[in-house]
Amino acid sequence: MTKFQLSFQGALEKLKNDKNNTVAYFFQEKNNKKGVLANKFFSIKSNFATTEGVSHASSISLLNFKPSYNATVFQKLINAGAQPLVKVHNDELGLGGKGLFSAFGKIVNPLDKTKLIGGSSSGSAATINFVHFAIGSDTGDSIRRPASFIGKVGFKPSYGAVSRYGLFPYATSLDTVAWLTHNVLDSILVSQVVFGSDENDLTSVEIDVKNVEKTKPKKVAFLDLDAEIEDYVVKKLYKLRNILKSDQVEIEIIKPDLNLLKTILPVYEIISYSEATSNLSAINGITFGNTEKNLKWEEIFIRTRSDGFGLMLQKRLIWGSFFLEKDNQEHFFIKAKKMRTLIKNYYESILNKFDLVVFPAFYGIAPDIQGENSEKSDKITNFILAISNLVGNPSISLPLGSYKNLPFNLAVDSKINSDAELLGFSLYLEEKISEINNE
Repeated sequence: MTKFQLSFQGALEKLKNDKNNTVAYFFQEKNNKKGVLANKFFSIKSNFATTEGVSHASSISLLNFKPSYNATVFQKLINAGAQPLVKVHNDELGLGGKGLFSAFGKIVNPLDKTKLIGGSSSGSAATINFVHFAIGSDTGDSIRRPASFIGKVGFKPSYGAVSRYGLFPYATSLDTVAWLTHNVLDSILVSQVVFGSDENDLTSVEIDVKNVEKTKPKKVAFLDLDAEIEDYVVKKLYKLRNILKSDQVEIEIIKPDLNLLKTILPVYEIISYSEATSNLSAINGITFGNTEKNLKWEEIFIRTRSDGFGLMLQKRLIWGSFFLEKDNQEHFFIKAKKMRTLIKNYYESILNKFDLVVFPAFYGIAPDIQGENSEKSDKITNFILAISNLVGNPSISLPLGSYKNLPFNLAVDSKINSDAELLGFSLYLEEKISEINNE
């Protein structure tokens, strides 16, 4: 795993002086020197349950919540000798894709404070340079897009490959434990520790990643999205295609169904907001949340969900409630689920023909937080990463290049449960990308 100049205490001191609103809790160093991840330290998103520290998911509504158990992924890492360094803030309760929606202040891009870091795993991304790896969650692109904005590796496994036990649910059919690392090999090492089925999560499955080796893919599909991306990204993709061709990799450029891809965002929003409305209904000040004495239950409920929830979260939950209204379900929620099936069938028909499907992780470098270079929400490449959450296949975001000293990444997908193959192919791609960047 990546060697660090910083010690645990050195990294801790650096983060204590950090002004980016990233840290929710500082862990004490443990006397745990055994295991495959011994002496490696990590950050973890505050929407994971841990008995030590805070687990408020960056929401005022859960400020005093103290879990009695550790999330499975956290416990597996501890058992493997890894040291938790910090619990980090995120967009409130995992909802929000910018890093601007934590109840404890916005988190910006450490490479350029005028740029977005992305989210909701914003704190995980903003702390990666202080840790060996950073644990987060990925419901739409919450690890892989921040990875692109900071030039790191972001890996979202197949749905169910890693137990979600202890991860606070946002959208149950989309949520995936995911992580940022400094290179593909580090991501493999983390995968080998945290993958596996869990009796506490009935959606979890066994996927073998024990013997991952660098492998050259035979057939790679490049999605033709040139009209949706910046010229400097197009040029880098062209170079990558050429170097793969020269190494006898069969390349096919696919013109995707753009009309279908444009439905990814509304389908994702309808399904995720609806599931969030259901999943977060227990945060009412009675079942979960901050309870105030001497108030009627109706008053507790209203205060918890008005004062305890940020405006962005309230907006999404209002939309979710609207989609689930009896008179609206057929028109919105049921149609979105049908469209999800169409998207899944279409994308799987491509994934099953190739070892890899490749496309830009974003249309360019990290956008400005505000102003004329802010996020272009109409571009397919602004939300295309969510397709792998709708489908459930593994997806990895690999550093591809830079422009004006800011990075941009490549998205690489493979068919469902082929995580080991994807990681092996990614080792190969990482090497080839390094070659074109060193020309």
